[in-house]
This record gives sequence, C-alpha cells and structure tokens, in this order.
Amino acid sequence: METNPPTFPTTSLIDCDVHPFLSDFSELVPYLDESIQRYMNIGMFSKGGLTKQNGGAFLFPTSAYANPLNSPLRADALPPSGDVPGTDPKFLAKDLFDRCNTSIGILNVGHGTMAAYHNVEVAAKYTSAVNDWLLDKWVKSDSRYRMTMEITPLDPVQAVKEIERIGKRPEIVGINMHCVNIPMGKRHFWPIYEIAEAYQLPIVLHPDTEGTGEYAASFGVGPASTYMEWHSALGLIGARNVISLVCEGVFEKFPNLKVNFIEYGVSWIGSVMWRLDKNWKALRHEIPWVKRLPSEYIRQNIRLGTQPIEEPFRPKDLVELIEMMKAEDMLLFCSDYPHWDGDEFDRAFVHFPKELKEKVFYKNALASYRLS
Repeated sequence: METNPPTFPTTSLIDCDVHPFLSDFSELVPYLDESIQRYMNIGMFSKGGLTKQNGGAFLFPTSAYANPLNSPLRADALPPSGDVPGTDPKFLAKDLFDRCNTSIGILNVGHGTMAAYHNVEVAAKYTSAVNDWLLDKWVKSDSRYRMTMEITPLDPVQAVKEIERIGKRPEIVGINMHCVNIPMGKRHFWPIYEIAEAYQLPIVLHPDTEGTGEYAASFGVGPASTYMEWHSALGLIGARNVISLVCEGVFEKFPNLKVNFIEYGVSWIGSVMWRLDKNWKALRHEIPWVKRLPSEYIRQNIRLGTQPIEEPFRPKDLVELIEMMKAEDMLLFCSDYPHWDGDEFDRAFVHFPKELKEKVFYKNALASYRLS
C-alpha cells in the first residue's frame, strides 16, 4: 500500500545525487525471470568460467574509461562489512545524512545501467528489476531516501509502461533517462516527456552510458582516449542536449517539464544561453515554434547539479559567473556520495552568499523534483 512520504524541515539539506551500488548482480535474481537470469549468466545460470572466451558469456556494458585512482569510490566510505562503498543503506544514511543534517537524499543508481545496450528487451527487464531492488532495499530502509526511477530511453513504449507501473509512488521523485546517441529534443522521446510532465516528474540525466553500449552518445567529435578526457568532456554532452531540447521546441510543447542535468558541470550553461540567444535573433524563422529567447526556456526548465563544481583561480569568480548567467534558481546541491570527486556542502560553497546557499541547498530542489 502506498503511503505519503513524511514531511521534512525545508531549511535542511536536500542532496540530489546519492549513489547506491549492487554488491553483486545476484541481488537482482529475485526480481528477474529465468530467461533474463540465463541471458545474464547469474543465479542458477552462473557461468563465470566462460567470461574469458569470445561469445562465451554475457558481459555487462561497463565503461571503456577506467578511473586511474584504482577506484572511483571514496576509501573512507567503506561500510562495516568491508563491501563496496554505497552498498549498505543504513551505513550510508549514518555516514552521509546524519553527518550533513540531510533531510532528503535522492538516489541515482550508481552501479551502471543498460540504457545504451543493444538488446532492449533485456535492458528493460533489468531496468525494472533495478527499480524494484532500489525500492525494497534502499527506500524502505530510511525515511530520508527518495529515488529516481530508471527507464529504457531506446524504447519509449517500454519506458512509458515502466513509468505507468511505478511512477506514481511517492518515493519516486524523478525519471533517470540516461543519455544515448539520440539528441534529447528529438520526437523519439516525446512520449516520455508527456507522461513525465503529467506525473510532475523531472527528467534526470546523469553520466553512465557515455562510453558504454552500442548506442552510447559521442563526445561531439568522437570517443575519448582516457578517463581524464572522458570526465572533462561530459559538459559537451550536456550542452548539446540543452541546445537540442530548446531548438526542437520541447519546452514549448511541454512547458512544465523540468530536465535536471546532474554531474555535467555548471559553467558551460552561460555560453550556451548567450550563443543561442544571439543566433535565435537572426535565425528564428527556421524554428518558429521557439517563441521566446532560448535563455528564457533554459532558466525556466533546465536545472544543473553542482557537482563537480568548477574551481576557478579565484573562488569568488564562480559566484560572479552564476550571477552573470542569472543561474541562481537553476542549481541543485549534489554530494555525489560515495564517488571520489564528491563535493562537501560545508567546503565547496564557502564563498556563496547566504541567499544563494539556501537556493542551492534546498529551495531549488523543492521546485525541481516531485517532493512533498
């Protein structure tokens, strides 16, 4: 039976990017039918010995870019069991929420998706299993947890069915669509946007599929060579998709839709707005459905996660840049726990004025997610 989520103090921290991880794919066995277990070589069908052979076993679509720090996860976030950081919901709540006085932590799956995977039927069933696992293991364990639900962006019909299945649950506050090699403004995605707007759920984009799977998005001109290059170029994907959303008329068609770009950076949004506004004034006859300045749509409908926050030579310049971009209402606090490059709320924002901190830490999230 669905229940309303508890109320929470609106002056506390709302963390829009917390990552839960699977200890092992076997955790998903109770949520997957035997055909998918057999395909994935898990449960009773485990064939670990075949993974070294071509065509011998299913391989999860992992990233082509290995973090050179041995692990992308924080060494100080190990749970008492010694398992991978982010696998113990009770320890995470204590280590992060209790320490930071976090009222709400929004879970974005951290162990990887199959959103860009070639077998969409398998990807869809895996996605549903992950959603149910997240609800059962994580959300039920602490009243401060909320979650974004996973969908399969390559198949809007399947995605809509999954949203219809669980999207009205109060614990679900957004739709984690993930990025594939179809620009986000394309009509391919419009059925997803229609139900997202109707359910008052923002579309959330978070890096994961870039560099994984056959339908992964490219980095503007082609693949990266290293993790450093991959990590630094993510803003290009954010910029390309914002341009697509505006120029294809998504926010004219779905004026109440929010799209939250989490972990793609912040500073690039200014140059995108300024360039779009300049070009629209001369070329708007080509896109007559875009009836207002592009920057107006962006400020109204686009939100940006703060992590990884840019670090200019003079830290106070970041505040000035935010003011120049008029982006005060667009920023969402994200810790990115337990990743290696996470930002602590009491260190990354020391130069922010009080009013801006209040917007970043909780006010903008209240206006950007389905929180009540």
